[in-house]
Amino acid sequence: MHLGKTGYFRSNGIPIPSTVMQSDLQRLSVLIQTYQPEKIIVAGDMFHHDYNADMAIFKAWRNRYAPIEIKLVPGNHDLLADIDYQDLNIRVTPDVYIEEPFVVRHHPSENPSQFEINGHLHPGYILSGKARQVLRLPCFVVTPHQIILPAFSLFTGLYMGYKPHSLAHHFIIVNDEVLKA
Repeated sequence: MHLGKTGYFRSNGIPIPSTVMQSDLQRLSVLIQTYQPEKIIVAGDMFHHDYNADMAIFKAWRNRYAPIEIKLVPGNHDLLADIDYQDLNIRVTPDVYIEEPFVVRHHPSENPSQFEINGHLHPGYILSGKARQVLRLPCFVVTPHQIILPAFSLFTGLYMGYKPHSLAHHFIIVNDEVLKA
């Protein structure tokens, strides 16, 4: 999700509106209202960097959904202090978290022995048209033992260099649909 990334950029002199993060939280709110989860497990990089001004926006959003348990499998960008996670009502798990029948970890394993759910790579897929049109879209990469999730935030890049093995399938996100590529 990389929440706080816009605040991080602003604190470093790069003018990015906070509405980017608010848009991500609104999309998440719609998903929560639609599916009514009791628990959300984040496969790393929930936050982008240090605690910043965007955290007040997230905290207000989090208070609206306080009954929902949020577990964070830490990623390389999750650098908040333990007290900040507690204040935001987020439980940080070990780097490898088991939620039977799945293993959730931020960094993908090369040969997982149990089905893994991973983040980190922000996989993307390129669609090319006959007139040289090119679309780069976020995608899920699915193998028999693993799913690598796209980044949730719209303010992240896409990794186009992922070379999955021959059994991998790509599922692209187009508007509000997920389609097999």
